[in-house]
Amino acid sequence: MNVGERIHVQARKTDGTVYRSWQATIESVTTDSIVTIAPAGSSVFNIKGEDYPIRHHYRAYYWFDKFYNLLEIFEPGGQLFHIYINIAAPPEFENGIMSFKDHELDVSRYVPKPAELIDEDEFAEAAVKYQYSKEFQEKMYAAANEALDLANHWQAHPVPRFPES
Repeated sequence: MNVGERIHVQARKTDGTVYRSWQATIESVTTDSIVTIAPAGSSVFNIKGEDYPIRHHYRAYYWFDKFYNLLEIFEPGGQLFHIYINIAAPPEFENGIMSFKDHELDVSRYVPKPAELIDEDEFAEAAVKYQYSKEFQEKMYAAANEALDLANHWQAHPVPRFPES
């Protein structure tokens, strides 16, 4: 994985089902994380294979030791307007694809408002469907509490720069 390289990303349910996939460009790689970017207009495919181009510029942070990933979402004009954190397993890499298992719990912050925990109903449904243990549920809520604090104190980088097409 090298800076500037295109990478295929998949968001998966706990059972491994791919429900969303897209291409992104690697902006940076360190020993503890990978950061990707995608411009407005990039294709995102849903579980049915339908293409839904994104309307905003995205920068995504995936930590190798954290149970969440963070999206900086920018208006096409460059203003940061949304921080979104998926409570999810750390990324996995196989056959040139980076994927993560999304555990349905999320943190959302529309700048400048404070962050809020969302989708607790989806998490509750997933806990039943995938038989999450009490310990696992507690671990995901602990990650969500950490993510709430992170979202409220996050200092976003400037809007990503994309190569001219």
